[in-house]
Amino acid sequence: MSNSKEDKTTQQWPALRLFSVYRIIVAIIFFSLSLFIHSSRFLSSLDPHLLRWVSGSYFLIAIIALIFAYFRWLPYKSQVYISIIVDIIAIIALMNLYGGVTSGFGTLIIAVVAGGSLLLPGKSALLFAALATLAILGHEIYANLHGLFDKTAYTQAGLLGAALFATALLAITLAHRASESAKLAAQRGIDLANLAKLNEHLINRMDAGIMVIDDDGTIRMHNHAAWKLLDQPDINEHSKLLDVSVPLFDLYKSWNKASTENTKFRNYLGKLKRTNKADLQIRIVPVGLRKHDRGSVIYLNDNTEVDKQVQETKLASLGRLTASIAHEIRNPLGAISHAAQLLDESSELHKADKRLATIIQDQSIRLNTIINNVLRLSRREKPKPEKINLGLWLRKFIEEFTRTNELQKDWVSLKITPSDAITMMDPNNLHQVLWNLCKNAKKYGTSKENFRLQLIADTNQTNSAPYLDVIDNGPGIDIEHQKQLFEPFFTTSDTGTGLGLYLSRELCKNNGGDLRYISMPEGGSCFRIEFPADVSLASNKAGESIS
Repeated sequence: MSNSKEDKTTQQWPALRLFSVYRIIVAIIFFSLSLFIHSSRFLSSLDPHLLRWVSGSYFLIAIIALIFAYFRWLPYKSQVYISIIVDIIAIIALMNLYGGVTSGFGTLIIAVVAGGSLLLPGKSALLFAALATLAILGHEIYANLHGLFDKTAYTQAGLLGAALFATALLAITLAHRASESAKLAAQRGIDLANLAKLNEHLINRMDAGIMVIDDDGTIRMHNHAAWKLLDQPDINEHSKLLDVSVPLFDLYKSWNKASTENTKFRNYLGKLKRTNKADLQIRIVPVGLRKHDRGSVIYLNDNTEVDKQVQETKLASLGRLTASIAHEIRNPLGAISHAAQLLDESSELHKADKRLATIIQDQSIRLNTIINNVLRLSRREKPKPEKINLGLWLRKFIEEFTRTNELQKDWVSLKITPSDAITMMDPNNLHQVLWNLCKNAKKYGTSKENFRLQLIADTNQTNSAPYLDVIDNGPGIDIEHQKQLFEPFFTTSDTGTGLGLYLSRELCKNNGGDLRYISMPEGGSCFRIEFPADVSLASNKAGESIS
């Protein structure tokens, strides 16, 4: 409660200073009259020397009051009471020197009472009006008893007193309404501040990037998604769109020119190309109707999120399909495989028939592998990412793959930059992806006579995601087949299922990364495993090459 009172008086100090300035102006006017007007019918009965002394003293008191109000040397209420009482006394004295109530100078007390009523509304306003009325009536009685003026003016004094009370009551009403309006404005200000905070919170929670800019290209607001989609630039309160993203500024400039030439051109829809990343979908919408507050809102959407939603829809449909596959195919397939095995064990079969039974078993195994892969895709278990030291992890993987496939120790070369590179990914998912890529390279993408593979890891990338390349020395993949590599059930082999690469890419994307094919001009194929850029950790040590 005390804090609210302190805040209220703090807001009233400027009003007290302004009233002190008004007092100085009134004192200067009276002092000027005492200096430049010496003899006239209006001033003939005055004592010029006493008038100068009173007006000069009033001027000095007004200066002192302003200094006290500026530095707050006395409590607020004390200064108001003292100032109003001094004003009443000074104006009554000056009014007396100018001829009493009939001079008209007594009306200045109305301004004094009105000011005091606004500075201290309530009972204090009525007190000021009562003191001023008593002072006027007392002066008139004193003047009548001592014969200072030819005629008395009790009627004018009474009317002036009534005007003072009316002014005080009116000031009380206006002050009350002003106080209510101030409270309402303060509440509205709090509501607007809360609404602004809520909007800021909601905007920052949005997946789409949002930027608000004015006509000269200054960024007024942006959310975290926009900062992240623009590769985390330095954005402060006065940043220009040109300094943050030149391509985006060019799009905005083109839109601004088109919207100026054609008023019907309101929204812009385009793409912003990024290096080694999916294009951003850009939409620009004008906001503000008045010229001085006109601006634009830029929406940035990552197409990968749209692709992810489409992919999730596909997987949902695939999940429903796999339930039917498991029920309708797996059980009959098991019966066929078991029957073929029994036929193969029969001694009465001819050699040609045994060959047919073997074919049935092999194709049953292949079909069962397809079903298992499809089921694995439909389950799509949530990854459990861990910090992986690529050097140690890859060496263990190479030992396992070498032992399992009975390979020579020099079949692979390993290069890691930096030597203690660390990334974040589900180790089981990474093992499954890399095993599939190495197995494919051994089977399809390497020379039979000289099987060689390169594993190149680099996590020191600044303009692209950290990666792990799997490079073989085979003939490469035809251009017409490269676009279909990661499509489900696409294969160029009679024995392949067409799900290995598709499953590997889905595992990478599920971990926040990606799997891409890079054509090698000198021959061979390169499959790049991209790790999540925002969670990759890498030291600054020099690269290490291991064969």
